[in-house]
Amino acid sequence: MRMHERRSGFTLIELMIVVAIIGILAAIAIPAFQRFQLRSRVSEAKTNLSAIRVAELAFSATTGTFREAAPSPVADAAVAPYKQDWVDNGGFRELGWAPEGEPHFNYKVVAGPAGCGVAGICDSFTAESASDLDGDANLNYWGYVHTDANGAAPNASRCQGTGTWDVLVGAAVALAQVGPCDVGMGTTIF
Repeated sequence: MRMHERRSGFTLIELMIVVAIIGILAAIAIPAFQRFQLRSRVSEAKTNLSAIRVAELAFSATTGTFREAAPSPVADAAVAPYKQDWVDNGGFRELGWAPEGEPHFNYKVVAGPAGCGVAGICDSFTAESASDLDGDANLNYWGYVHTDANGAAPNASRCQGTGTWDVLVGAAVALAQVGPCDVGMGTTIF
């Protein structure tokens, strides 16, 4: 007579429990990873805006004026949630700046006072970037504001001539740093 043999392996219930645990962990981890990716892509804008600032200051040191640059590689309305081929639509080549590789953001420089590029000396500028990293059709704006000697900045910019958003103050201020253009921009949406 044969004794009752013990079979090794998992039962269907045990396998279902393991699959359920893996599903729960994935449901938690995947959105967190996607938010992390979005936040890390914002560093592209911060780095490039800082480089544009340096290029503008160097340009001003040699010419006595700041330089405007058209939205590049595309206009704000055409910004997509993926990388774009770099195309300088005017101004960045003269500044001696171009991004490394294909950018997720578009970039532009607004100089002030209004009309200064044609009629005089531009003594302030705002370097700006726009993106739609999360694909929700709402653009995310970052900027750097360089005011004139009286503290004024170009008004025809996304940062509204007021500066970038300072979390500590809870308002837009003309700081010499790169930041989101208002409280609804930047990493707060991710």
